[in-house]
Amino acid sequence: MLVPANSKHHIIREMSQRDDNMLNVSWLCDAAGVSRSGYYHYISTENLRLQREEQDRQDFLIILEAYQFR
Repeated sequence: MLVPANSKHHIIREMSQRDDNMLNVSWLCDAAGVSRSGYYHYISTENLRLQREEQDRQDFLIILEAYQFR
């Protein structure tokens, strides 16, 4: 099964933030088959992704309102 890299990055972040985490980011990235630089890029662009998602949500509501008007 093909798992997108952003899903793997999300899992790595969740694993590394656990209180009982004994694994380092390098090992988790190796186990998931992603690069560390890709993981750190994913972390550094989180705010941008959240902004885009919010803008998409607002755009969807505008389109939905226009569709329901007709």
